[in-house]
Amino acid sequence: KLLLLIKRMAGCISSCLLILLAWALVHFLPGSKGPPVTNYDGTIYFNHESLRTPATKEEIVEVVKSASKDGRKVRVVGSGHSWSHVAHSTDILLSLHNYAGVVSVDVPEKRITVQAGMTFHTLNAVLDQHGLAMKNLGSISAQTVAGAISTGTHGTGLKFGNLATLVTKLELIS
Repeated sequence: KLLLLIKRMAGCISSCLLILLAWALVHFLPGSKGPPVTNYDGTIYFNHESLRTPATKEEIVEVVKSASKDGRKVRVVGSGHSWSHVAHSTDILLSLHNYAGVVSVDVPEKRITVQAGMTFHTLNAVLDQHGLAMKNLGSISAQTVAGAISTGTHGTGLKFGNLATLVTKLELIS
């Protein structure tokens, strides 16, 4: 039993050392123009050329137009709720966390319009203020609305679709 315990501890230590090495490599590699992007549990790290954090639709449009003119790509990053390098990009990263306001609330229709960067934690609080609630939720409230509907986030139950099925209108900037 002691030998098995020692083997398991060695495996854990090896894993921790690999994560630490990856962290150190990313943090000290030249070429990054800002802090590295990481996922929520710290297992994914990568550097980026540029991270933009627009607060208005006009600022988002400007980022997209400028990138297109320069032949660069834009990739949206959310709350980092991924175990893969899905958001990894050497071009422009776009965080919508500053684009996270309430546009309108229609209590009789039980409908709310929000900006893409709003987290479900905030959305749930706003809905509660108006006596409303989601039919179904995923387990991570730090996800943004745009991230959840883009990735097929779902709650539970055979009678519920994923969160994207609750969307009645969407504005896309391309």
